Amino acid sequence: MKVFVDCDLAVKFAQWGLLSRLTTHLTKQGKADLYTVSTLKYRFKLAQPARAAAMLGSTAAVTQLTSFVQTCKPHISHNLEIAEALSGVPSIDVGEAALFAAAANFDAALVDTGDKKALRAIGGLAATHPAHAALHGKLACLEQTLQYVVNRWGFDIVNNAVVACAYADSSTNSCFAKGNHTDAVEALQARVDDVAKDCALLAKVPFDWIP
Repeated sequence: MKVFVDCDLAVKFAQWGLLSRLTTHLTKQGKADLYTVSTLKYRFKLAQPARAAAMLGSTAAVTQLTSFVQTCKPHISHNLEIAEALSGVPSIDVGEAALFAAAANFDAALVDTGDKKALRAIGGLAATHPAHAALHGKLACLEQTLQYVVNRWGFDIVNNAVVACAYADSSTNSCFAKGNHTDAVEALQARVDDVAKDCALLAKVPFDWIP
């Protein structure tokens, strides 16, 4: 499996202190090859730890994000037709388009993204758009990833990480506000359902390939 992780999701997991564990889980347990956008390390000044820490909120987040980038595979080929078809689509930036086009080139691929605008934009394209067939079932949102790790690692681990770094994502923090497993998973599912209404390309069970 080839897993393409966008900046938004990687940064949030790094700030929560969960990115290294997610990386290990996907590569060791899931035997996945990880990829991300080449600009991530420049956008978050990873070569300048002090500046990166100021942007991310902690040196620990910088360490996790740097390790993640080092684990990711080099640039991979992409589907030129999809790349051209997504070029200029509002709300899909160059980075997200690159991940979508790369995933479209492989049968076993997943784009794990926190960019809901991009998901809704690609979901709103005409049914005849080449991205529909190429990416159907290959997309996962942040909340699906959180649901998965809650059920895989246990509620307390994820809950403690998220509430300890509320600034990483206020919406996600609110999902865990009541402090119990049932309410958190229901709140996350409500957000997944909301995205799915606009993006039918979301995978139903995005991590079912991991034993």
